[in-house]
Amino acid sequence: MPDTDGRRKRGGGRRLSNAHEIGQLVLVRCGLCNVKRWYQPDDLMTIFGDIEPDLVGSKMRCERCGKNEFMHAETQSPSALERQGIRVRRLAEIRTVRRVVWRDEQ
Repeated sequence: MPDTDGRRKRGGGRRLSNAHEIGQLVLVRCGLCNVKRWYQPDDLMTIFGDIEPDLVGSKMRCERCGKNEFMHAETQSPSALERQGIRVRRLAEIRTVRRVVWRDEQ
């Protein structure tokens, strides 16, 4: 019996690696403050692993409003004309932050 509720099953095939292979970009937007950012799928794969592009939005936080409940991500294949006007954010480095955590003993 086919799945009739419209949802895809996990592991259905669309991954960031597939988007990278066919030359797509990932558009991440905040629904609250309407900020749009474009990313290369391989940069996002470095950070989050090879996950479905729809899950990227839930793992990111908006730089403007600081919320992550309204973040949405999708893959797109912009034309050459559209690609000229897009500023793609690239991964420069990953930093590990070490913090001291104290606990009180009783």
